[in-house]
This record gives sequence, structure tokens and C-alpha cells, in this order.
Amino acid sequence: MNIDNFFEGVDVECKESSDTLPKDLWETYSAFANTKGGTIFLGVKEKSGNFSVSGVNNVDKVVKELWDNLNNNKKVSSNIISDRDVTIENIDGKNVIKIVVPRADRRDKPIFIGENPYNDSKHSGTFRRNHSGDYKCNRQEVVRMIADSNDISQDSVVLEGFTIDDLNLESINSYKNRLESRNSSHPWLGLDLKNFLYKIGAYGKNRTNNTEGVTYAGLLMFGEEREICDEFPKYFLDYREKSSDSSLRWENRITSSDGLWSGNIFDFYFKVVNKLTSDLKVPFKLVDGVRKDDTELHEALREALANTLIHTDYRVERGIVVEKGENYFKFSNPGTLRISIGEALNGGISDPRNENIFKMFSLIGVGERAGSGIEKIQKAWNDENWISPQLDERFDPDRIELTLKMEAMETDKKNTTLNSNTLKNDVSNVGDKSTSSRELFSKIFLDNFTDEEMKIIVLAKFNGSVNNSGLQNFLGKNSKEISNILKSLVKRNVLYSSGVGRGVEYRLTESIRNMLANEKLDFHEIESDSLDENQKLVVKFIRDNGFVSTKLATEELGFSKRKAVSIFNSLVDNGVVKRIGTGAHTRYVLVE
Repeated sequence: MNIDNFFEGVDVECKESSDTLPKDLWETYSAFANTKGGTIFLGVKEKSGNFSVSGVNNVDKVVKELWDNLNNNKKVSSNIISDRDVTIENIDGKNVIKIVVPRADRRDKPIFIGENPYNDSKHSGTFRRNHSGDYKCNRQEVVRMIADSNDISQDSVVLEGFTIDDLNLESINSYKNRLESRNSSHPWLGLDLKNFLYKIGAYGKNRTNNTEGVTYAGLLMFGEEREICDEFPKYFLDYREKSSDSSLRWENRITSSDGLWSGNIFDFYFKVVNKLTSDLKVPFKLVDGVRKDDTELHEALREALANTLIHTDYRVERGIVVEKGENYFKFSNPGTLRISIGEALNGGISDPRNENIFKMFSLIGVGERAGSGIEKIQKAWNDENWISPQLDERFDPDRIELTLKMEAMETDKKNTTLNSNTLKNDVSNVGDKSTSSRELFSKIFLDNFTDEEMKIIVLAKFNGSVNNSGLQNFLGKNSKEISNILKSLVKRNVLYSSGVGRGVEYRLTESIRNMLANEKLDFHEIESDSLDENQKLVVKFIRDNGFVSTKLATEELGFSKRKAVSIFNSLVDNGVVKRIGTGAHTRYVLVE
């Protein structure tokens, strides 16, 4: 292990520890366990982003102290690490203790210091981790962790003061019609209203106090917006759609509070799902002699929307937001993942926060297979060679965000079209003015870089910056592996870092940005084979006239409005042109 590879981030912490455990070790233990897990190094000193090995003088004493405290429930609520998670590393001839803290199972949360999870004293209570370090959880966060630890689904709770009259009968009848369409002989279809709702989980009985009524799930699924907000004050559903040619902030918007419909999650799903998929290309396909207009992309978007509604914590602020842009979809909902991001992306494991809502959707064919949703979405995006789905979990406030970009990395194409200019020199010489722009471009996208480095470079170009935690999800590597790749790119003058500690971000250096921008200016010469005839026609028109607009493309080039927009978008995605202005004043110019 090399000290040059050390860094601190959202899941790595270095602490000095000569002869005893540092006092703030337990805050980090609690924070890692309650967030995404992480690694603590004892015997490493950090100052202003620089690391040095101070070492642990009495390893046996410090390790014994660690285990004694871990197994003392007056010190910490639970020990979630095992012998294999504590190891001794030799760095620069000194002993360093490495402690791997896993993400705690939801049933063990909250992991807290002392005997009270709500304790407000400095070194006691419940902690979590964000880019600023360890922070003390407020009472509401602790309450939500305790609620999530229960194996009884939260949405099965019978709500006091609510009756069937608080539900929207049209929504219930629509649900029954969908169930009948799927299975016309289903035995529950013949039941009276109350018994039907009881069977699907929308109505329940509290056998402890002998009461019955509408459940949490029933109110959310079939209630009226006003009644839902009486129980869930933070409840809000928001669908937003934006087109580049629209002068409006949102071209199409549906919210639960507009008063034009019921506002419940069942009706929201069916109002939104067709809008999400309306612009997808549908290939002509025959299945058993019948045309099939559905695709894996349609199915993936339906899964994403259903997952959002099923896994939301409806008592957390900011509500559900679903966005549809020109080349992306974004699904954002309150709450935390009940399994790790890795388990969610790998598929096969399902732990829905709202089991009754999941059951009700499953009965009508929505979100049918447990644990298959993200896996299905990933497959659909990979088949299209688009950027992998990005799943992010944030805290304070708790939020899950799934971003699906319809963008290709295009790295292989650059390799094949530029191989005539292959150079073997190191990219650290990019500032050498004697080197031509074409040669520099060859250096960046050829033999000097691995596939992971290529993806980071292009992602930094797309998004402006990258960070360690985002790249872990994107590349499927741990934080240390990502850190090593980023350090290599910084050392070779491709990236530079800004910020310190856990908030550090990486951007392309000025020389690399300029070099890439200049090459994109001559994109049609460098990669002419990759542009189709319509794209070449648009690029030539811009070169001759300075810019192009949708109106000019329809009047001068003979394209339909829809086709023109499609061509513009493809050129923007490939970095050939950029969009300026908004609404009727939108123009497209070459990247300079």
C-alpha cells in the first residue's frame, strides 16, 4: 500500500492514532454504517489534502480497545463488523489499522453512540455521512430509520379517521377494470367494495385494538389529493416535460395539486407513463404474426416510474419529481435505498418500502418481477449503447435519483477514425506548442488511455466536471480504484482538481478543453464517415451562414420541423454544434 494513493472522501476517513482510539472514531463508525459504508485508516495524518503516515505505536492495545468498545452496547448500539474487517497494513515501515465498516442492514439501523439514538451531546447519538463529513442526524431522520427497520410494511398501517368515503371511486373502478382486463376470472372481482379493497391491501384491520379502516397504501393509491395531504403533508407528485424548441420553462406539466384530477399515485402512473414513452422509436416487429409496438425501452421506463412510486417515503419533504428532457429521463423520490446501490444495480433483490402498493401494482401487471426493475432498465440502455443508468442516493434530506441519459460515449468511433495519427508520447506534453492540434487529439483518444479513462474524459466533457462518488456508480468501481484513475489523469495534465477533502471535483485542463474544442470545430473533416448526409448538409449550412435555426432548416434545407430538431440534437450530442438562445430565438452554431 502506497501513501500516494491515499485520499479522503464520502467513504474514506483517515485519523491519527498513536496509542489509543481517537474520540471521533465512533462518529465515523456510526456515520458510515448509517450511510453507504466506508473505510477508516488509523495512523494516517491528513492536512489540507496531503497525507502522511504517523503510524500506530501499540497496535495490539488499540485493536483490543476497538473490539471492547464495539461489543459494549453502552458505547455503540451494535457491532456490525467482523474479524476480517480489521487488518494491519504496513505503510512506509509503520503500522496502520484498516477498519472496513459495511453499510448496516436496515433492520440494524440506526447505529448510534451511547444508549440513546436521539442524544444531542457532541459524541453521542446517531450520525450520517455526506461530502462535508460526519453530521448529527435530526430526530426525524432517526425516526425514519427506526420505521424502516421494521419488517412490517409501513403502508399496511390502518389510518385513524379515514374511511372508504375518502377514496376516489373512479380510480378504484379503473383499477378493477385493469385487473379484469388482465384476468377476467379473478375471484376478487366479484367481492363487494370493502372486501375487494381488503384483499388488495387498501383496507385493513388492526386486531390489537379491534379497529379497521383505510390503509396508508389505500389512501395513497386511491385517495383524493386533499385527503392524502391531511395524513402526508409533504406529499407532492410532479411530472415535467421540456423541449428545446419550447419557450416555456416546462412544455407539459402534471402535478397532484392542480385540482384537475384525483392526485393519487394510481392515476398519476397512468397519466404519466404514456407521455414518457410517446417519443420513443418503435421498430416494426412481428410476434406470432401480430405487430408488436412495445420495446424494452418502453418496459424500462414503465419499471422506472413504478419503482419510484413503490419505493418512496411519502412523509419526507420535496415529493416525487419525474422529468423528461430532450435526451434524458430523471426519476427522483424522497427516501433512502433499503439495500445498497450495488445490490440494486445487480438486481435479483427486492425490498420495497411499500409492499402493499407494490402488490397492488403487480396485480395489474405493473412492476411484476421483484428485484428485476433496475436490471431491466440497465439492459435496455446497454442494448442502445447509451450511458449506463446513474443511480444516486443522497442524505439530509433523504433522496433517491435515477438518471437515464440517451447519450452514447462514442469512444470506440474516435479510436477507429483517428488511428492514422497515432502517437506514443505521454500526454503530459500537451502544452508543447510545437505539437499540432491533430497530434494532440490523437494522443488523448488513442493508446495512452484505458477504456475507463476514456469514459471519464468524455463524461467530464459532457457534464463539465466529475467526482469520485459519481464515477463509482458509473464505472462500477470502488472509491479507491476511482481515486487512482483520477490521480493518474491529474498527473498527466488531463484533469485538474478543485475543492478539498470530500467535496473535490475534477475538470478537464484548459489545454485539453481547448484542444478538444478545436478538433470538434473540424469534426466533419476528422470524422466525416461518422456523419450522415443530412448532418453534413446542416454543418455546411452553418459554415456558410454562421448559424441555423429550425425555421431556416425547413425553408432552406427542406426538412420537416421534427426532422430538423432530430438532426440538431444528434449534432449537439456529438459535440459538433451547440445551442444558443431559447424558444423562437434558438440558434445552432458550430462549437468554437
